[in-house]
Amino acid sequence: MKILQISHKMPYPTTDGGSYSISNTACGLIIQNAAVKVIAINTPKNWIPLDSIPAEFLAKTRFEFVRVDTRFKPFKAFCNLFSNRSYFVERFWSLTFRNRLINILNLEKFDVIQLEHIYLTLYFETLRNYSSAKIVLRPQNVENIVWSGYITHIKNPLKKLFLNIALKRLILFESKMAKKVDGIIAISSIDQKIFSDLNHEIPVINIPFSFDFRQTDAPGSDCLNMTDSITFYFIGSMDWLPNVQGMKWFLNEIFPHVKSEFPDIVFRIAGKKMPRWFYRRHDKNLIVDGEVKDALLYQADKQIMIVPLLSGSGVRVKIIEAMALGKIIISTSCGAAGIPFTDNHDILIADSKDDFIRQIRKCLASDLFCNKISRNAQILAKETFDLKTNAKRMMDFFERLMIIE
Repeated sequence: MKILQISHKMPYPTTDGGSYSISNTACGLIIQNAAVKVIAINTPKNWIPLDSIPAEFLAKTRFEFVRVDTRFKPFKAFCNLFSNRSYFVERFWSLTFRNRLINILNLEKFDVIQLEHIYLTLYFETLRNYSSAKIVLRPQNVENIVWSGYITHIKNPLKKLFLNIALKRLILFESKMAKKVDGIIAISSIDQKIFSDLNHEIPVINIPFSFDFRQTDAPGSDCLNMTDSITFYFIGSMDWLPNVQGMKWFLNEIFPHVKSEFPDIVFRIAGKKMPRWFYRRHDKNLIVDGEVKDALLYQADKQIMIVPLLSGSGVRVKIIEAMALGKIIISTSCGAAGIPFTDNHDILIADSKDDFIRQIRKCLASDLFCNKISRNAQILAKETFDLKTNAKRMMDFFERLMIIE
């Protein structure tokens, strides 16, 4: 089977959930003997040079990218107000990218074209006109839910007004385009229901993010090292607005109360594109590490991950990765959404200041409790998010679509 995978971002480096998901999907399909070609949008804001892509991935996927400037531009945003298009989506339109897609489709025939984001359905008519392939949408999130949660916490009235206009148009766009594709691969059961409700005639399946667990199965990686100096940590891409919003909430509203009860607590934060204001906080209990080269190595000597997410959709890849490493996760319900968890069995849920303090208290009080959560987290991660298993399910879904006229 020949598959064209079209991505809204670069698949490497795998320092955020989206890149991890895109690269692992391609690798999983290749393991299932699919011939995969990957083309991605490379943006000036997050520019990734070609030599950052592993040579093996370049060769196996015949990878290429097109530069698309998706940065916010005030004049274009103002002009957009007089159109009927969402500015969230419009930023991803590029004539150069469209023309490159046409060139590829003129040269090669594909069985399936997979779009890794709802924004990429901007190119739906082009793909339909130049290819007979089944077009599959694999949205990383239900995008309007992500923006809706973020806008709720915006204080600036003009900014909030503009974003609400863009959001209303995004909801209409997302609904319209989800009805045009041949199939949808949701990454959580929650997202699956949302997309299924939009149109009952289009096949929708839930196939979550997948991992090659050989890295997390390295010797010693399954041992939760509960020492006298427990380290709490967060790792996530800080150019994703819900992460910044959630961390600001945790540090301003919750962490002062946590420190008052546990004055020796150490909390470390890592992630690319770390806002400068994090570094300006003078707090002996907080260490801001910024971007790290190796996420697995960074987590090796830490025990408890904090995920204070207030908005978002889809599944948090870093939670699954940490669970596979046997870490304890204390997360909001929103942060853990899409993971088939059981509270106080394989994950700890905290949606308020008191909840976070209570869950931290439980962890610091009992090594036995921590080890139970750690073991159950690993079992859940490896039973649900295995790369080979989920890639096989994806290929089966493609084959079913191909027999539908």
